[in-house]
Amino acid sequence: MHSFAENYDAVLVPVIFQPWARELIRKATPWDGVHFLDLACGTGAVTREVAATGIKATALTGVDMTAGMLEVARQRAREAGLDVELIKATADDLPFEDDRFDLAYCQQALQFFPDKVRALAELRRVMAGGAPVAFCMTTELEENPLLQAQSAAMDRHVGQKAGDAVRAICSLSDGQTIRALFEQAGFNSIDIEKVTLTLHHPDARAYAEGAMGGMHTGDKLAGLDRDQREACMDDFLTGLGACFDGQAMTFPHVSHVVTARA
Repeated sequence: MHSFAENYDAVLVPVIFQPWARELIRKATPWDGVHFLDLACGTGAVTREVAATGIKATALTGVDMTAGMLEVARQRAREAGLDVELIKATADDLPFEDDRFDLAYCQQALQFFPDKVRALAELRRVMAGGAPVAFCMTTELEENPLLQAQSAAMDRHVGQKAGDAVRAICSLSDGQTIRALFEQAGFNSIDIEKVTLTLHHPDARAYAEGAMGGMHTGDKLAGLDRDQREACMDDFLTGLGACFDGQAMTFPHVSHVVTARA
């Protein structure tokens, strides 16, 4: 059986995290000689996309609090022939000296940091003066039909706690709140843009099995028997509405993209 991190990398990264990594890179373009930080790096999707641009970085560094994610990130880096420093740490206690990094990305993670201002202030500490950062965070549930369908199916078949784990992805959706967090942490030149990516998976049921069976909070379907799992999948697919054509799914995914300077 694949680990959660392996499942995440195989199922969620190609559909969601790779496209958003590319969007962040488009908003804050890396350059030759950059010393780059991938904050809450997961399995290293952003780092791999930075490397794929062909730039010659001075150093690539990733930080995540989950050992399993970092192990998969190391494996993927080895497979890609990348020299990446991957470190286990929390965002609010980074083990780096001041002014170390020239550029940082953080995708779909700030909403989960317990102390967001402290984490952002810690990031600012390790960034060189004026260095750019780019973040993205999913907007409200009503704008994201995939997450609507997931949370409703979880509510019905597993329970509200499981549905809440999905809704937590949308827990930092107010632009003014986001701006205030970055301001309190001391960032400048803060720009917030609502961006919609049209995402796709050719086999919606396969995606559902992987994504709903291994979300960031663990396998919420583990306690269901086969028929119950299938019913949950069916409800998810029905809930996608026009985003599901009977086989594939194509759906809008909406996030706030934040760029700022330390």
